[in-house]
Amino acid sequence: SLLALRCQKSSTMLYADKRALETNLKVELLEIREKELNFYTNNCQNIGTQAAMLAGFAFAGMMQPLPDQPEVLRVLFLVSTVSALGLQLVTVVTTTLLSMLSPGLALRGPDGSMATAVNGMMTHYKFTLMCFATGLICFMLSALLYGWMQFDWTLAMPMTVLICYFLFKIFHYFVRIYRRFRLAPDHVVTGAFNAEGQSAEAAAPSETELAEQRQLQEQYANLPEAVRANMAGPS
Repeated sequence: SLLALRCQKSSTMLYADKRALETNLKVELLEIREKELNFYTNNCQNIGTQAAMLAGFAFAGMMQPLPDQPEVLRVLFLVSTVSALGLQLVTVVTTTLLSMLSPGLALRGPDGSMATAVNGMMTHYKFTLMCFATGLICFMLSALLYGWMQFDWTLAMPMTVLICYFLFKIFHYFVRIYRRFRLAPDHVVTGAFNAEGQSAEAAAPSETELAEQRQLQEQYANLPEAVRANMAGPS
């Protein structure tokens, strides 16, 4: 009776240690993915702040009195200004929702919500960045057209040259910085792990491992039934 009690206690302790190990491992994996979540959340907040500022500038440009002529410039100015305003507002709304809902899903959602939140932010983050960049171009184009409507060509021409110059410099520095800090897709390291605790990249077996598994299965099939039963263990 005492021996059985000790065995039961040892079994309970092993089960508790196993559960504690699984819990600690899961917590550590969630901490790794939380760093990714915070990275994208901070980036979305920064983009949303700049987009809100540009949206305010575009709205102020729409309130300016416009001359009656030429009609083509007026149409182009309003189209570019409204496009800049709309794109920046889309950026603001998207980044705000991402910054609010993604951490909430990761914090209060069921098991696996952290991975869903991080992967969703990665997808929408690219979209918001494209909206912000396109809205910035429309805003600069709006300023260029406003100069041609309000001023004589002697003033509008230098203004056009400066705007084109700064657009070129923005594009130049964007490409330069992007190439310097660009990370190739095959070199990206994420915090994603599968259910077995292995990295997602190492989850799929290679062709060599599959061949070895098939060879072992063939050798295992040639063994006697009694030997296979002993190797398999109790069901």
